[in-house]
Amino acid sequence: MSDFVLICPQCDTRYKAQVSDFEPEGREVRCARCSFRWYVPAQRRAAAPTADADQLALQDNQQIDPVDPVPLTSPIEPAEPKVFGGSPGPASKTSKPQKPKLPRKPAAPTIGADVMMRDKADREKLAKRRRTIRIIWAIPLILVVLAAIIAWFNRQAIVNRIPQMASVYRMVGIEVRAGGLDIDPPEARTVLVDGAPVIRVASTVRNLTRREKTVPLIELSLHDVDGADLLQWYVETQPAQIEGRGTLGFETVITDPPTDAVSLRYRFSRDDGLTTNG
Repeated sequence: MSDFVLICPQCDTRYKAQVSDFEPEGREVRCARCSFRWYVPAQRRAAAPTADADQLALQDNQQIDPVDPVPLTSPIEPAEPKVFGGSPGPASKTSKPQKPKLPRKPAAPTIGADVMMRDKADREKLAKRRRTIRIIWAIPLILVVLAAIIAWFNRQAIVNRIPQMASVYRMVGIEVRAGGLDIDPPEARTVLVDGAPVIRVASTVRNLTRREKTVPLIELSLHDVDGADLLQWYVETQPAQIEGRGTLGFETVITDPPTDAVSLRYRFSRDDGLTTNG
């Protein structure tokens, strides 16, 4: 068998091969160094009977550029070309299969210090903006709560100064008298005196303010089942003055009351509100 030298067209690596492995039509080979593939015809190089393959390889290696870092003898001795197609020759039987090369994962990008500082500044700005929004919403809520507390504890003083606020308090279920005075629901009892029916009405006036007040006349009236006015009279308290946060009781008697009276209504004579006691 004659040997000859194969030269990789890509990296100029040299291999020692046998002529018989490429007969009669040639073969495709691959470089073990750079994986380049090329076709080698059977007539690429004739092997002379007296030619020494090692001598030919040495002559070819001497023609390589001196800056080539590839050793002159290492590719020729152990490396053998990879033959594809056709029946495998003696060289292909002894060659070891190579593992496929997996693609390398791209390296993770490196975050610079300037990017980290910019991200930190952005996070601080976002946190500051959120705190500002919370404060903007909290201030009106705190003011509303404070106003509600002040309006509750000073409701009577507010109504005394602004009587129209009494209706506002009533809308939210808080009963506040415009004049600062209030009447407890009267207790009405029918009794017989000398065989004649008599209605006794007793109640208490309360001063809801801290200042002394003058009690106006108290208007009382009896009504039938349809609400018609049957009898109306006025009561003057004794004394007429009531101290701050104080109370003052009164009592009145109606002789020969209407027999069809079913309800009693009461109010201050200058008060717009009228309370019914059935």
